[in-house]
Amino acid sequence: MKSSANLVVLVIAVLFALHTGAVAGTVLRLSQYSSDRDDNEYPTYLAEYLDAELDFSVAGSTLALGVTNLTPENAGDPAFKINKIYFNVTDNVQGLTLTTATGPEDSVTNEWELGFSEDGFLVGGFGRFDVSLTGGHGNQPNVINPGETVSFVFQITGSAPFSDSDFITLSSQVGGHIVSYAAAKFYNDDDVSAYGATNIPEPATVFILGLGSLTLLRKRRIKVSKVS
Repeated sequence: MKSSANLVVLVIAVLFALHTGAVAGTVLRLSQYSSDRDDNEYPTYLAEYLDAELDFSVAGSTLALGVTNLTPENAGDPAFKINKIYFNVTDNVQGLTLTTATGPEDSVTNEWELGFSEDGFLVGGFGRFDVSLTGGHGNQPNVINPGETVSFVFQITGSAPFSDSDFITLSSQVGGHIVSYAAAKFYNDDDVSAYGATNIPEPATVFILGLGSLTLLRKRRIKVSKVS
């Protein structure tokens, strides 16, 4: 009995270590292996082509988020831009206010729209997310081009103290969708679009899904506001 109990403790410790290693950092890479194509007729390499990085940093009640489009711009291929970004929060975060958004050259705060609703945004095959950032699409779109970074700053309301881990949590599963920590919408000038999202680390998948389910049970309704 004692050896069995020790084995259980050891397994739990290993799973916890794997989980902590997977989400303890502030950077989420939108892995090419979980990209989801909207257009099935587009070349199959698209799912291995999209790439981006989200860098979360919390100081006090301020969240800084840097979003970098790492998708290569190959000669002869339409460049894929990012115009939508999605991530999640724990129940500690009851609201976010977008205060600034800065592109490579100047402020683009008024050109990004913040959406905040518990499990309110269904994203491709990656479940429902709490937070959305939407840029323009059309004659004068506000997008993140290949190689560019847009830096967002938010004020957080809720149950302090806050940390990066309040924004490293899984989406809500819908049907057969997989769950993800973050996602982005990519599109090009040929009107081909796809979502890229984070992978779930293995072999800690079951453990993380369990934590994600607990997080979803603890979520509360949250408010959204924007400062011009």
